[in-house]
Amino acid sequence: MVRRLIVGVALASSAALSVAGCGSDEPKEAPEVAWAGKACGVLNQGKTLAVPKIDAVDVVQSKQNLVTMLDDISARLKTLSMDMQGLGAPPVPGGQAVHATAMGRLTSTSSAVTTASRQLRKAKVTDAKSLQRAIKRVGAAFAAYSGYQGPQQDLRANPALNSAFAKAPGCQAEKTS
Repeated sequence: MVRRLIVGVALASSAALSVAGCGSDEPKEAPEVAWAGKACGVLNQGKTLAVPKIDAVDVVQSKQNLVTMLDDISARLKTLSMDMQGLGAPPVPGGQAVHATAMGRLTSTSSAVTTASRQLRKAKVTDAKSLQRAIKRVGAAFAAYSGYQGPQQDLRANPALNSAFAKAPGCQAEKTS
């Protein structure tokens, strides 16, 4: 008798829970909004990088500080690229193309930073003038990317995805900053 009662209560409880789940008043998030929220989570995960100290007296350490910063940026860009690839293309018309564009620009930027780091690492720096020349060469490597603001800039070029970014709760904090 007790066993039947327990089984009956268990069945009634599971039925009540399944019915309660079906009647949710919360609207379901659109797939593109959910994707944009995940993308914002990926895009906003990095910490702010400290600007390295450049000292005209200790030029070797200044060079090393810059190389370290460039290596950190390169590592972050590679991680961002892997995470964005993991998200896949956004579920909007033209999503595959806009994702490919964003990934291409991200890869190019990452490559430029890696190249700049290698160039600076190899540069012979003995005084303030040689450090300045080395930094100028590194700066030239970045000229093509001076206006690049990151993958979100490319992704927002798609009107449907731009709208999804505006609606995604995970992207709201970014709008205010």
